Amino acid sequence: MLIQCGFKLESIVEDDEYIEFTVRAITADTPIETAKGIVVFPSELLKGKAHTLAGIPLLLDHDWRVEKIVGVVVQSWYDEAQKALLARVRITKQGNEKLISLLRLEPSPIRAVSVGAKVVKEDNIVKDLEFKELSLVLYGADPSAQILSKYSDEEEIKLSTAEWWDDPDLREKAPSDYFLDPSSRRYPYKTWDGKISCERLKAAMSLAGLHGHRQIYERAKRLYERHCKGGAE
Repeated sequence: MLIQCGFKLESIVEDDEYIEFTVRAITADTPIETAKGIVVFPSELLKGKAHTLAGIPLLLDHDWRVEKIVGVVVQSWYDEAQKALLARVRITKQGNEKLISLLRLEPSPIRAVSVGAKVVKEDNIVKDLEFKELSLVLYGADPSAQILSKYSDEEEIKLSTAEWWDDPDLREKAPSDYFLDPSSRRYPYKTWDGKISCERLKAAMSLAGLHGHRQIYERAKRLYERHCKGGAE
């Protein structure tokens, strides 16, 4: 089962060899919609399993191959104040230069993490789980779960139409022509009021290039050249 969670990257801690940031991986006691239906992770279960997230690989889009591993979960714990499972992830700089550049973009096109886990559930309540991997993905289903490098017990992440693509409900409500890939509702490039966003087009070009989506890249490039020359936003 894959549990997807949205994130907001505030800043990155780094040294010469790697970067690190904190993941709010799973929200406790909250219904989360997955491809296999609604699931709820009880806080007591996450408390008991929190330490087992440490050491699992960090992947891109659940691509389970050794050469696709970009990092690792170095620490994991349950946070009582945030009612969530948190983890510290580390990405090596060597070989991941483009990924790190995308994470540093503002806004970053990489907006979510997804936990791959084997779960046992009864009536939508998870009774047991085994973590397999953690992936960086395009966007997630749990808007209350975020990636942070700095956080406080009082912190609140508020989604609005200014960044509607981070809110799964708004993403579903948005017109299909707000996306460069309307069929799958991926690569949003317009503001909520229908204006072309040059920042989103730049993000789309970067992400499409990373994933080899040539048609998306070419369309984003044409729109950017037509509407964004001269520093337009």
